[in-house]
Amino acid sequence: MEWEATAFGRPVLALVLVASLALFPVFLIPSGPSMWLAGMIFGYGLGFFIIMVGTTIGMVLPYLIGLLFRDRIHVSHFISYMINTLLKFCVVFVLSRF
Repeated sequence: MEWEATAFGRPVLALVLVASLALFPVFLIPSGPSMWLAGMIFGYGLGFFIIMVGTTIGMVLPYLIGLLFRDRIHVSHFISYMINTLLKFCVVFVLSRF
């Protein structure tokens, strides 16, 4: 994190922090250190704004990714649910005859 704070200028560092706050949670990497760095370097006001922008983008990205695959996910779950329900019904029906 120290190299991140010293290697970039303030505008580029803000973009790097927003990108890390947005992308790290998508890949299940903690983004807490980036939040801490944004607060320490940019202060309460601008650091809060950077954190809010990054985390908002980070929440929207998984939603949009899931939206792309929504139809396939729902159809496959629905079909497997219907097959399981039908099998259970058939087993109960056959066993109730004995």
